[in-house]
Amino acid sequence: MNLKSEGQITFFYYNDLQKAENFYGTIMGFEKVIDVSFAKVFKISEGAHIGIVNSTDGYLRPSGDKPVMLTIIVENIEAWLRSLTEKGIKLKEELVTRKNPNMTTMIINDPENYVIEILQFNKKPYG
Repeated sequence: MNLKSEGQITFFYYNDLQKAENFYGTIMGFEKVIDVSFAKVFKISEGAHIGIVNSTDGYLRPSGDKPVMLTIIVENIEAWLRSLTEKGIKLKEELVTRKNPNMTTMIINDPENYVIEILQFNKKPYG
């Protein structure tokens, strides 16, 4: 049996859906591909999506504890840094280069403190 998937959506839950929608659409620049009253889905890359859901609908509810991190793999982290800082986003962690694996990362928070890691592989460990 050969099972295949078409893609992936990670859902985060928000008290203020409008702020989250602005963050992922306007600030991060992701394309909104699903828009219903209580949830929005943004395409991050081919097959990878972030879904945002309001606090009163959907399967889960927002919580103060955010034990999850969204990592977005990019090709030009310097361009992302410029774009985000120009839009007023403050870094939670400055650019850091690591050796194993060979990558550069920075950390930001979204409007309700979900952690987002922007990651550039300086030498891809795959593909």
